[in-house]
Amino acid sequence: MRFHVLGRLEIHTGDGALPLPPKIRDLLAVLLCNPNQTVSADRLIDALWPCTPPRTATKTLQGYVHHLRKALGAARLESRRPGYVLSVGPGELDAESFTSRAESGRAAIAAGLAEEGTAAIRAALAMWRGVPYEGQEHLGPTQAEAFRLTELRLTAAEEWADAELARGRPASIVGELHGIVADHPFRERLRAGLMRALYAMGRSVEALEVGREGRRVLADELGLDPSPTLRRLEHAILTHDPALGGQVWAST
Repeated sequence: MRFHVLGRLEIHTGDGALPLPPKIRDLLAVLLCNPNQTVSADRLIDALWPCTPPRTATKTLQGYVHHLRKALGAARLESRRPGYVLSVGPGELDAESFTSRAESGRAAIAAGLAEEGTAAIRAALAMWRGVPYEGQEHLGPTQAEAFRLTELRLTAAEEWADAELARGRPASIVGELHGIVADHPFRERLRAGLMRALYAMGRSVEALEVGREGRRVLADELGLDPSPTLRRLEHAILTHDPALGGQVWAST
């Protein structure tokens, strides 16, 4: 059994995707935020009924647990005071696999194994299908977990892009960064990486347009100017600064 949360929540078995009613999916989503850990009944009730729980909330939760056990198998969901534990094995939850691959890639890069490290991070990034827990945004625990996972993804993408640029492989990151920058336009380190990659490929006009788009977004949405680092990068591209090829992102 595989649990996919790096996008819309999906459960896959040997027989294909496993459909679940909306409330049962919500219960599973909250449990997946804390796999192999006891999640109290009170916390589950607060997540499933964030405003005013019905008087029958405890009994209704027990009914949801019963249905989820039938769908996943009795051994998968254990009652443990003061709540329940969802058992998830190694490699069964894509969020954990992503985190593990990204961490191993980061460690390899730090150890000087750039090729091995960038390959691991690229494989981790390829696991993403969209917004984490898409469809369960109304649940407090999934909102927090989606934010945490997204931050990990963006950090991994930044480190991967920097490592690939240092290896002289700008073409390997342009496609991925275009999509991520479009989804996260205020992440200046990623925008800078995309600009540097495009410039390194001889596409300086596109690089400058990426910078101008960032300037427009910051001004329109936040009323801010780009950081000094991004402005320096834009100027370096305009003047074809010969030092640009060796430039490394440094926040100010």
